[in-house]
Amino acid sequence: MEFNCIIERESFYLNVKDKSLSISNQSTSYTFDLSLKIIITWLFRENEMNGFILENLIVEGDSLNMKQLRSYLGGEITYTGIQIFYSFNGEINVGKNKATKVCSLINRQTKLKFSCKCFKKSVIGIEKIHKEIEIIKKASQYGLAPKIYECFSSNNCVYLIMENLERIQDQAFMEDDIMLFLYNLIQSISLLHKENIVHKSIKKSHIMFTEDNKLKLVGFGKANNANIQNNEFRLDIFKIGIIMHKFYQKQNFQDDQFSLIPDEGNSLLESLLNWKSNSHFQLKELLCHPYFKLLKTEGISLQIQCMNPKFKTHIFQDEEQESF
Repeated sequence: MEFNCIIERESFYLNVKDKSLSISNQSTSYTFDLSLKIIITWLFRENEMNGFILENLIVEGDSLNMKQLRSYLGGEITYTGIQIFYSFNGEINVGKNKATKVCSLINRQTKLKFSCKCFKKSVIGIEKIHKEIEIIKKASQYGLAPKIYECFSSNNCVYLIMENLERIQDQAFMEDDIMLFLYNLIQSISLLHKENIVHKSIKKSHIMFTEDNKLKLVGFGKANNANIQNNEFRLDIFKIGIIMHKFYQKQNFQDDQFSLIPDEGNSLLESLLNWKSNSHFQLKELLCHPYFKLLKTEGISLQIQCMNPKFKTHIFQDEEQESF
């Protein structure tokens, strides 16, 4: 992206390319590497965005160019002034450690609804916050996590603006719903592991859906993408087994024991709970398990997909749900 701008009444040329933002003319040049550490404060004149402050530079320009720049930069850098652009819409969910909370926001201009995760800087630390955001960004590139739109900062908090997702009431699941759910979940974890990301906190409260029922993961607070230990990969698979076990407990009204799962489901459950391999390539063995044969006979394309048409039967808001 490129356009003309003004700094202290001098004409400059702004260019964003290859993870850097440069502002230059014939005599002066400024270059900034794009990262969440870069903070921009937007400037307004007569309710129109007409510039920004970056470090000690006051950059002015055409309102349309500034809007396009804000959209183009997205979650690559950090902005200030979240209340200028978004209003609170309710539904606050506070994390157990009270270091994060998730709420719903409305874009003041478009009136569209978004999810916002708020991180408390003094509790988590800015480096750890940025690490989690970067992991979510990487996972979202493959459709495995919420899409990130913008990142804002205040004196006390960092705010991550993401697509709005929904949770499904699992009591309404049918047998093939559970199969398709587990298939997509295993495949999602397989892709995360392929990108050298371990989630480490797989649970039903961290599994969400888009409006068209595409499965996405949240809850990346414990995720890791560096110096990963072998047992971290196995932990993700084990937790899928826990989810499967809980599904069939509810199906069969059993609280303490393993139930008889049809279509060789017990064999799959045992494989999940006792997974030994550290290689994401071996997860293909799970996806080829006989438990999933019913999906094949229904002609379902076995790839990351939506859960339509029969999956979404009821949407609910759990007051005790954990935050992202």
